[in-house]
Amino acid sequence: MARRITLSFTWHLVVIGMIIILIILAGLGFGGYKLYKKIQNTELTQKQILQTQEEEKLAQAQKNQEIIQEQQNALNQAQTELTQTKSNAEKTNSQLKTISQTLQAQQSAPKDIIISSNDLSPYTTGVVQVICVMGNNISSGSGTLWNFNEVPNAVLTNYHVVKGADKCVLSITNSANVNIGLFNLDASIYSYNKSIDEAVLSITSPISGNTPISNYNFSLSKVRECSAVMPVGTPVVIIGYPAYAKRDTTMELGTIGTVNVIYRTVTNGIVSGYDTSAAGEANYFVSAKIDAGNSGGMAIAKDPKGLCLLGLPTWLTVGNYETQGLVQNIHNVLP
Repeated sequence: MARRITLSFTWHLVVIGMIIILIILAGLGFGGYKLYKKIQNTELTQKQILQTQEEEKLAQAQKNQEIIQEQQNALNQAQTELTQTKSNAEKTNSQLKTISQTLQAQQSAPKDIIISSNDLSPYTTGVVQVICVMGNNISSGSGTLWNFNEVPNAVLTNYHVVKGADKCVLSITNSANVNIGLFNLDASIYSYNKSIDEAVLSITSPISGNTPISNYNFSLSKVRECSAVMPVGTPVVIIGYPAYAKRDTTMELGTIGTVNVIYRTVTNGIVSGYDTSAAGEANYFVSAKIDAGNSGGMAIAKDPKGLCLLGLPTWLTVGNYETQGLVQNIHNVLP
């Protein structure tokens, strides 16, 4: 009996032990699972942290690239502005130099020098009228009688006066504006400076009268040239046949046809400025009136040494409402 009780007790102990072991194993398994989940969550968190850090690095790299690009753009803009500033500075220096030269010229301008009618009387009839026909159109300009070594008995004028003309003739008037000679002009155009508006034409056969062309007034050929730069304020006269001097009377010019008489006029003023836009010596702006038809005549100035040839007056349209007389420097016109 005692043996049977002992075996029963032992079995209970074994059962209890197994239950305890199962409980322990169950606890260990649950704890292991929780540990596993914790480790897994930790790894996931670390992955998320690493991914976030990588995204932040990429974002920072892109931001850095944008900053670098902005700095490059700013540098390019600064270089452009520097180049523009340098260009403006050079332009300003050039303008200041021109102003300085003008002021120096004004300071050295001759005082109380005038051009009188007695000064001009030997030369006015040497300025002549050039009349050209172009199709059905007749145009008029001015010129001067000139003796060149290469082209004796010639007329000096603006190229645009004779450009494209079918035929041109020369009208010579006396001091009373009465015509005293009509001559044909050679169709060949000579030029001493093709870069400016200048032309030389040979005078050929007379249209009326028997007086040889050599007997007319070529005295302007002997007048000295003015200095290359005449001071602002220098007295100037413009001699020519402007459109405003057209009369109602007419004259017949053979193959040219009937044209209105235009009187030779003299207008006076001063050198008022310089045009340095073209190559060569500076041309002149003058206050003396220059109209269409004056082109190709002669601008005469005066300095302490006396009269001198300033250049060819040329009529221009400038601005919205004004016309401006430009005198092409004689040093650019003649060799």
